[in-house]
Amino acid sequence: LFDAAPSLQSLFKTPRAVMAMRFMNGLNQIINTLKDPKALKVVVETLGFQHLDLEVTVPRVVIFRDAIVELLQMEMGDAITPMAMAGWCTFLNYVGGAFIYVRIKYAERLK
Repeated sequence: LFDAAPSLQSLFKTPRAVMAMRFMNGLNQIINTLKDPKALKVVVETLGFQHLDLEVTVPRVVIFRDAIVELLQMEMGDAITPMAMAGWCTFLNYVGGAFIYVRIKYAERLK
């Protein structure tokens, strides 16, 4: 992921292995709640609060989203359909948008 989006590397201070584990845990939490909108909202908002120290912006979400989708495409090849790729883009846009919303609405209040 960092190789595909080197501009995001400076945002993360912890070792890559720790970040990979945290990323996979967060992704797993989100995916496991996709069928329960209320639980999904809680999980994504919680992760958004955990990312308040980062300046999550639309351009950074796009870079991150594109890096993830590119990685999935590279690893899965023809097994990932255009519809699945569009689904991942929508999913990652939702999460990134929620992180931005949490930062805009709550960051000032928590200072």
